[in-house]
Amino acid sequence: MTVESNYIEMYREISRRLSKDSVITLLQAKFNEKQTLHRLLNWVHTRLTFDKGKIARHNDPFDILEYGRGKCREFSILFAAVCLANGYRVRLILDMSDHAWVEVWIPREKRWIHVDPSEKRIDDPMMYERDWRKKLKEVYAFENGELCDVTDRYKLSRLTHHI
Repeated sequence: MTVESNYIEMYREISRRLSKDSVITLLQAKFNEKQTLHRLLNWVHTRLTFDKGKIARHNDPFDILEYGRGKCREFSILFAAVCLANGYRVRLILDMSDHAWVEVWIPREKRWIHVDPSEKRIDDPMMYERDWRKKLKEVYAFENGELCDVTDRYKLSRLTHHI
């Protein structure tokens, strides 16, 4: 297996585990009522510190909470888990060039909303190419083990084709 396929399989498995009732039920106990995405971002940031150094990596939201430090992957996993616990539909997003974030389905808008939990940014999908100057090639969404290619949603070139 290639490094890329290992990451894809890892995210596929993480998305399966996050959807389990046992995980969702345990996390639901941490909230008295359904929270907004902004409140959930703040909740995650009060419990998790971004660490650019060499850290232990975790794929389980409870291990992430206990460790208290993480990078984009840990922020995304924890945020996705608490969103699921609050009744949101969520996809983990993997940018094969080294970043992870989340999409949340907003029924009243009938669309997926980009959320970067480590950056505390909501609905700014062009931030990676525009602000970070990344050249995105492959971006995948994972929901309950299913994979979907969402690369075009994050490419600035998509906007110029529609003008």
